[in-house]
Amino acid sequence: MDKIKEMHIPKGARIIVTSDIHGEIGLFKELLEKVDFNSEDYLIINGDICEKGRNSKETVKYIMELASLNPRVQVIEGNCEALVGELLAENPLLIRYLLSRRYCLFNEWLADAGFPLNEQTSISEVKEVLIEHFSEEIEWLSSLPTAIETEDYIFVHAGLENLENWRETDRDKAISIPSFLEKSHQAEKFVVVGHWPVVNYSKDIPSDNPIIDREKKIISIDGGNRVKDKGQLNAFIIQRNAGEDMFSHAYVDGIPACRAVKDFSETFDMKGAILYPDYDIVPFEEDEHFTLCRQPGKDELLYVKNEYILQEENGRYKVKSDVSCSLIAVSKGDAVSVLDDSCSGFALIKKDGMTGWVRKEILPAIVLAN
Repeated sequence: MDKIKEMHIPKGARIIVTSDIHGEIGLFKELLEKVDFNSEDYLIINGDICEKGRNSKETVKYIMELASLNPRVQVIEGNCEALVGELLAENPLLIRYLLSRRYCLFNEWLADAGFPLNEQTSISEVKEVLIEHFSEEIEWLSSLPTAIETEDYIFVHAGLENLENWRETDRDKAISIPSFLEKSHQAEKFVVVGHWPVVNYSKDIPSDNPIIDREKKIISIDGGNRVKDKGQLNAFIIQRNAGEDMFSHAYVDGIPACRAVKDFSETFDMKGAILYPDYDIVPFEEDEHFTLCRQPGKDELLYVKNEYILQEENGRYKVKSDVSCSLIAVSKGDAVSVLDDSCSGFALIKKDGMTGWVRKEILPAIVLAN
């Protein structure tokens, strides 16, 4: 990759890293407020500021303004920003992409320009209109670095190839490598990535919180915002110290929270999750609320909430979406977000970034009524 930016970030500084904002400007502003972001902080936005969310246009505009006012605000390109390259290269497949996307930066721009898009529209027409009206934004997005290197960290959207010289990583792979936490690299620094929702790595209780692998020197921070129904927007915080840096995180998810009215800590052993793309299951034993299942090719038995099980026309079974198969312990007074209270007996909640089931009676009646 050619666009690598080197930065010096001194000891004593605070680095706030987020990624995969996906057009959710409201959540992004809420996250900055939650972490008390100020002009002395270093803010690194690790790709995918647009697409999928409801307001890519305003998100790009706001972040451009932030970066222009404060050189400590840095933005890295992700696979979503790379669409600008496809536009400038007049890739005809981009028309099909635009026609299939409800939430898309280019579609928002075209609507602003009063240009209707249809199957007969050529990519050259789209390019001409967008350059005429949004040349500044296009130039800014095109200029974003693929990676930022500091004294102890490499920030890149998706990952690095396992090369002796990490700088030789192919740019397309740097912005699109899947499941980088399961791979390796040879850079002698922490590599901080987004792109791949961390919940996909979950083994026991599904979690959207950043993952730190100190042995591999990989930090994965994508909370699944706008990609997962129950995802969140993470801020990974690095406090630079004279000795070892300190790590922490915060998140926002836009889901209203409530306080548990009772303790919940059942001893019944339920853990695990069924996550994209492995939705196929084989049911064994159905109970009142959960069914004991196994996924093809795996030995682990999972308790799947009955309402999440679908039978296909061919007689096979699958789950309708990502689903936690875990119970989660809650103490009276804990703040929890209710994700699904439509099922029998149990509600699906999020607590401290982790997702699991609790009995409905531990939640306020007013929450269940809504």
